[in-house]
Amino acid sequence: MLDVIGAGATASSDTDWHQIWLGSKEHEILLAEIEEIHSRGRNRPRAEATLHTEFANSWARQTLKLFRRDLIDKWRNPTYLMAKLTLNIIAGLFIG
Repeated sequence: MLDVIGAGATASSDTDWHQIWLGSKEHEILLAEIEEIHSRGRNRPRAEATLHTEFANSWARQTLKLFRRDLIDKWRNPTYLMAKLTLNIIAGLFIG
């Protein structure tokens, strides 16, 4: 494949693949299909922005609850917390 596009050992190609693609029937079909997709999109009505919530709590309240739950988990497991703290200190000293 690299030899065909001119990136192989010889690093030369006598064929301009971009021009061949631009002149191909597949390129014309693809452009027509893209234009048809665009025209269908332009004919649709605009989407209305509505506020839709499917959860009982807001995102801020859920984030606070999860943050508090994570802090309680860390507080109840001091061995894990100290191991992480020690690892970060040693890694920081080693890298620095």
